[in-house]
Amino acid sequence: MSRGAQDVYTAVATAVEGHGLSADVVQTVAGCVGPLCGRGPVVCAYPSGAWYAEVSADDAEEIVGEDLAGGRVVERLVGARLGPPA
Repeated sequence: MSRGAQDVYTAVATAVEGHGLSADVVQTVAGCVGPLCGRGPVVCAYPSGAWYAEVSADDAEEIVGEDLAGGRVVERLVGARLGPPA
C-alpha cells in the first residue's frame, strides 16, 4: 500500500469499530481501483456507491460517520459514483 493507504485503512477500521459497525462493514485492500487509479488512497463505500478519492486518515471518521453510519455521501471527497443511483 502506498500514498498513506495503510494509515487510511487503519483509521477506517478504528472508525468502523467506534461506530459499532464491525458486523456490517467488510474492509478489503486492493491495488489500483478502476477509474480512480492514481488518485488514491480510494475508499469505496456501499450501498451509497460513492468512491472517495485522495482520502487521508483524517477523512476516515467523516466517511464512516456520514456515509456508512448515516447514509449521507461526503460530497467533498467523491471521485466517482459507480454504484446504483442515489
